[in-house]
Amino acid sequence: MTQDIEVCGGDYEHTLGFGTPHEATPRLRYTITALGELSRRVLSGDAFDVAEYSLANYIMLKDRGDDRLTAIPVFPSRAFRNASVFVPVGSALHDLRDLAGCRVGVSDFAMTTAVWTRGHLSDDVGLDCKSIDWVTGGNPRFAAPGGVRATATTDDLETLLLDGKIDALMAGRPRDQQLPPDQRRLRFLAPDTEAIERRYFSTTGLFPIMHTVVLHARIAGDPQTSQRVFEHYVQTKQTALKRRLSTSLLPFSDRAWDHFSSPGGPDPYQHGLTELNRRNITTLSRYLLEQGFIRRAPDIDALFVPGSALWRDR
Repeated sequence: MTQDIEVCGGDYEHTLGFGTPHEATPRLRYTITALGELSRRVLSGDAFDVAEYSLANYIMLKDRGDDRLTAIPVFPSRAFRNASVFVPVGSALHDLRDLAGCRVGVSDFAMTTAVWTRGHLSDDVGLDCKSIDWVTGGNPRFAAPGGVRATATTDDLETLLLDGKIDALMAGRPRDQQLPPDQRRLRFLAPDTEAIERRYFSTTGLFPIMHTVVLHARIAGDPQTSQRVFEHYVQTKQTALKRRLSTSLLPFSDRAWDHFSSPGGPDPYQHGLTELNRRNITTLSRYLLEQGFIRRAPDIDALFVPGSALWRDR
């Protein structure tokens, strides 16, 4: 294989410098790509080599017997989604349990963010998400499972929320949160989401995985190339850790680095099938099973390129 291999993914500090122009062929090129567009390309069968992709959706495809994709144990996107539910500033809702019987918008019922959030709501506050009337975006990747009350709309969900036509919105980061704080019209439903997330991390040690990296069949069949892709992700992540990227821009960020990335301390973005990553994937898989997206819990090793359980994150 001599042709350059394009690796498509998000714009992250921990992928800066991925690939070099002078290395042995095939050369790896990292192309920053909008993740929504990338998901559509992967699902539609459009040409790609290596792509970042929803871990939840990948597990769902495998459960359905779809073997077009093979993943490597790289996890470039993680986020806490314990309380990713937003309401208008003046809403009467102030507790996650209040969502029972409400109309809740979610752009895609099967997206990884929503799977994690519903799982947390079930585990942490005992909320039965089938008690919610869901309003979903009009172009879902996968249909909502049976028994879920879901209505699709082509209207903008954030606008529906502000107009009072739905009660809450489950989302990673609504547009409203990109405004200056004094201009925001939405708030987190839970009063102290950071405390909830810190307690979860302290208790479980899990930084929830959002995405993995999938290979086209022609790449997955070349074990040397797939391992090189893995090693490049490891190398750029390790460089970012050593340079303590992002600590120079935000107040107090250096203290966060000291806490989470001290010498010999835990690596919150570790790649490979480590014990911690296995627990992470097992938790997400349990949520997928409980929410009706898959029929059985997957064999974690079988989800990834054969032999990759031996690959190590330096």
